[in-house]
Amino acid sequence: MSRQAPSSAQKVDPKKAPPPPPPQKGPKPFNAEDYAKPPHLTKEEVLEVKQAFDIFDNDGSGSIDPQELREAFEASGIKTYHNKFIYQVLGELDTDNSGGIDFEEFLHLATAKVSDKDTREQIQKVFNLYDWNKEGRITWDELKRIAQDLGEEMTDEEIQHMFKKADLDDDGFVTFDDFYNLMTQKEYGKQ
Repeated sequence: MSRQAPSSAQKVDPKKAPPPPPPQKGPKPFNAEDYAKPPHLTKEEVLEVKQAFDIFDNDGSGSIDPQELREAFEASGIKTYHNKFIYQVLGELDTDNSGGIDFEEFLHLATAKVSDKDTREQIQKVFNLYDWNKEGRITWDELKRIAQDLGEEMTDEEIQHMFKKADLDDDGFVTFDDFYNLMTQKEYGKQ
């Protein structure tokens, strides 16, 4: 008598059964409730921030990479001639050093409570982005370059007027204190 191979209908020894397939990897489905922290942030507010994040995250990777950041600036009318600018901004926002801005970092940026101390620190970061010489002051040439990078079509006279308005202590430079007071609309010397 010949032996036949077991048919698929016959039982297979469970010890010899192939292992189940591993769980599929991929982005975890977004759940706004994971980020909502009442009373400070509602689910609806998280969803609004997520919609804004998705506009910047063109490839749906869950992270805004340098190219997407550049595209976001350019779509906003800010010309980015220098990669250094993009990487400086990215460096300020990418708190986990992943090379991109994930939703949690974006949410923190979008919803951070602004205290006077935070405002000063944030304004210092913006000032540092434009203080290309790292001298602690912005020159007329740097201000002209800022206007060009932002896509502003201004004459030298208009830039000079803006510079004089920003140079509150009339020392020929826009110092951080000048910049801070201008941005917060505080009178010079009162902090």
